[in-house]
Amino acid sequence: MGLDSPDKNKIAFDYCKENGYDPQFYNKEDEALSCEYLINGSHGFPQDININYNTSASVIHGIGTKAGYYTEELNKHDIRFIEGSQRVEMLKEMFPKTKCKLLNVGFAKLDEAFKISDNDKVNMVKSLELDPLKKTILYAPTFYPSSIDNMPKDFPKDFTNYNIIIKPHFFSFEKKKYKHQVRKFNAWEQYNNVYLARADKFNLVPFMTISDIMVSDESSAIFEFAALDKPVIFNQDVKYRLTYRIFKSKIRKRMDGQMSPFKEVAQVIDNYSQLQSIIEDEIHNPQNKKEERKKISEQIVGISDGHVSERIADIMEKYNLNK
Repeated sequence: MGLDSPDKNKIAFDYCKENGYDPQFYNKEDEALSCEYLINGSHGFPQDININYNTSASVIHGIGTKAGYYTEELNKHDIRFIEGSQRVEMLKEMFPKTKCKLLNVGFAKLDEAFKISDNDKVNMVKSLELDPLKKTILYAPTFYPSSIDNMPKDFPKDFTNYNIIIKPHFFSFEKKKYKHQVRKFNAWEQYNNVYLARADKFNLVPFMTISDIMVSDESSAIFEFAALDKPVIFNQDVKYRLTYRIFKSKIRKRMDGQMSPFKEVAQVIDNYSQLQSIIEDEIHNPQNKKEERKKISEQIVGISDGHVSERIADIMEKYNLNK
């Protein structure tokens, strides 16, 4: 674990300890470490590291919607595990001379969703002090560009017939520049039908699994939820910083423009006033975008069967033996 984000690292450290692992914090001044596998979840390749390893692999924590997914930097790994055949072909076209193995295995993050029973889901809803007889809305905004700023402080009162799970991005809690977002979360949390997942609840998958519909914005989570064949609402009512509004090229650089067509998996809204009627329609007609969800999920999420992690482990073991 690196030391660039102390709060996030402590959460990861505690999680590893609780699950029987022996995590270590590392910085470049430490003595050299040795390991079989270097598994990297960021959009870059680790620089100036004092670690001896046999095999390096890129396992990105989110589906490739950001421009950083398509840089040469990631091809420094021995293996890149990719979500979906469309992504593999795109990367091969962009980097025809790469020696990095590009393998379509699916999206490991979703494996957990296939292991949670219906009874588990009911118990999870109860554990959040929500009503298992109500449908559940998952609001999972990213930190920037985000729809949070344009959501009303009292929006839960418009959805009293639903449970609402609010699952913000970790950065909303961690970075001081987003403290205004936290103030809104605190206001929403006061409603009886709301559960707020704070920073220590970093895993989105259980919340996706127990929810009936998701509302998000410029987040790859819309594709993760669609891969579970559930309706998604893409809220385009986001607020850009002044520099982004003046220099629109910054927006294009930040987001992968090729992802725009894939937003067809979701119902798109441009204003909060549209949200209530769209949610009602999608809840009663969850088949509305079923074919689109299936088509796009096959292309950019890949195989969704609960066994992606096992495939990754098997491939890495065989790769290491054959080196």
